[in-house]
Amino acid sequence: MQQTRRGFLTGIGVTAGLSGCLGVDGVTYPDEPDEWNTSNKNSTSDNKSDEGESNTDTGPHPPLTAATREIVDDVLWFATSYQDAIDVYLEATADVLEAVSSLSESIREPTDPTVAMADRLKNVGYSAAERAEDALEPHFSPADLLRSRTDRHIPVLTRSARRNDADRFLEELDRMHGSFFRIQTPIYVAKRFSRDPIHNRLLDRLVSGQVGDVLVGIAVPGHRQFTALAYSPHPDESGTHPPTFTDDTLSAERRKALRNQLGPVVQPTERTEELFFIFAKRPELAARRQNAFRGTLEDLEGVPLYVQQYPDTETAGKRLNAVLDAGDTEGQEPIVPEADESDSAIEWHRYYHREAGSDRTDLNDFPGVQYGYLLQAGEFLFATGFSGDAWEERTRWQGQLTDSWVMSIRS
Repeated sequence: MQQTRRGFLTGIGVTAGLSGCLGVDGVTYPDEPDEWNTSNKNSTSDNKSDEGESNTDTGPHPPLTAATREIVDDVLWFATSYQDAIDVYLEATADVLEAVSSLSESIREPTDPTVAMADRLKNVGYSAAERAEDALEPHFSPADLLRSRTDRHIPVLTRSARRNDADRFLEELDRMHGSFFRIQTPIYVAKRFSRDPIHNRLLDRLVSGQVGDVLVGIAVPGHRQFTALAYSPHPDESGTHPPTFTDDTLSAERRKALRNQLGPVVQPTERTEELFFIFAKRPELAARRQNAFRGTLEDLEGVPLYVQQYPDTETAGKRLNAVLDAGDTEGQEPIVPEADESDSAIEWHRYYHREAGSDRTDLNDFPGVQYGYLLQAGEFLFATGFSGDAWEERTRWQGQLTDSWVMSIRS
């Protein structure tokens, strides 16, 4: 056994593997530790430094670093900016509705409608599209939606105004009002610009385009305790029943259990972001309601991935050294199943640490051991695959993690 670093842990108890149900006690790791949460309040989703420059110090594994930055930026946008962006969209569409209503109330005589009125509505509609675009792009694309709705009605309004056809003008105003009202309803907004589930570009980045069968649980406890599911929605088909999730995604209790199992891997000092992901198989639609999935994310036996971000590569390297000093390593290997010597898959540290209680017996005569994988990529530290079973005693533990971005990127 190659032991590159060695340490001894006490005071942490774990009773199950990372992909199963966990019961833990002992040391706890709060969601927002005081030593890093203060600096976290001023962090931005594009990872800017105090001088306003982007973090370009990539360090080890630049392709994985770049891909992870994009994912973290998108996740933080959903956690911190999504609702404000939706509010802008709603305000923009409300301005169109108000303009249409005001104009409709001003029509009293057959000659009242004018081409200028139609032009004014076109400007209002296009202005709303620009405002929505500024707020939601590049995460969602609302501009074409609002412009097309506007363009659908302006020619009719213009033609009716030229003919002094007030009845037809008012009828088209009513249709335009209904058209914009429909794209402002909570049901429409929740589906078109969804955060439950997330299925915009973030999902494509998380699972590298293989979105059909994969479900990803996401949690960012440092930002309003944000949690979400990301998966491709099921098609709307009559006679079928979608799955139902009966508990919060990656609840505070679940996050505590995962942190306890990770032990010294959790390094809050100077950390700017902490993210949890779980990759699982998406439940299918059922032909009968009683056959539809109903349960928690943990029931899907997903594989967790833990990500910590630091201000720069150097800081992340120091935190990695602290983790390694607190446990032991046995070489490095790819976590891609069946990778061989000719494969360019990234190699991860085979890492293990001792816990206060054993998850193999109820005797607790000896410290339990948790085996997992560690990796640094730029300013990020990754951890996955932690279990009371040693690496060589597990096969195909990766599950749907094989569809994640961390396995699709090569050195």
